[in-house]
Amino acid sequence: MDATTQQQYAEAFHTLHRTGDPLVLFNAWDVATAKAIAKSSRAIATSSGAVAAALGYADGENAPLEMVEGLVSRMTASVSIPVSIDLEAGYGDTPDAAAHSAARILKAGAIGINIEDGLVGGKRQLATPEQHAAKIRAVRDAAQQLGIDLFINARTDPFLLKFGSPEQCLTEAARRAKVYAEAGADGIFVPGLTDLALIERFVQLTPLPVNIMVTQGVPEIGELARAGVRRVSLGPWPMMAAMRVIGQAAAAVAASKQYGPFLQPNG
Repeated sequence: MDATTQQQYAEAFHTLHRTGDPLVLFNAWDVATAKAIAKSSRAIATSSGAVAAALGYADGENAPLEMVEGLVSRMTASVSIPVSIDLEAGYGDTPDAAAHSAARILKAGAIGINIEDGLVGGKRQLATPEQHAAKIRAVRDAAQQLGIDLFINARTDPFLLKFGSPEQCLTEAARRAKVYAEAGADGIFVPGLTDLALIERFVQLTPLPVNIMVTQGVPEIGELARAGVRRVSLGPWPMMAAMRVIGQAAAAVAASKQYGPFLQPNG
């Protein structure tokens, strides 16, 4: 992909974060799923957990960065829409490590990343806001050097890691969103935030486009849109659903000794 096209995709991706019409991302985990999703979607995003599982690893930066980078290169070469990558915590605890990782992903054709504050030293724990902000600034600098208006989606994990009561989690997430916005983030992603009233309040507390991840208890897309959410991610759920279907199909063939239903045109 040439730099001009990549920058055009980056600019388009920014505009997709609209109030009242959120960007809905049906997360991919390989090239085949990216191509299938691209037929009906405005952009592609990966789920780190789904990608890791597809590559044979546990989530949490266990899939080697070079394997993720290779996937990004093949994915961006296979679809003609913007591609955003879940980069976990930036594959390292330092700003330099995060900047290096982001640069590799950018050079592979991506135009957006998620970068989270809930993974430190390979453990699920919150980094300080200052630590994560330093990563965001370093990533922004790296993207500017490459001439790409990278969409940095700062993920904050107080709700996911049960920082405290829902009120305490909301306060902490809002505090971090302010710090991350000042560091150069373009969006704020809050997995584990599911209560509609809290979502509405959080939207009012941050100037950044709010990204909500679908899980049990999350309101439907229309309600999230009315609350001001500008991005909705399905995360690992598409892969989990697909694996259930495959498992059930395999069991049905094994039990019935018939494969006829799978011999369909375009199957």
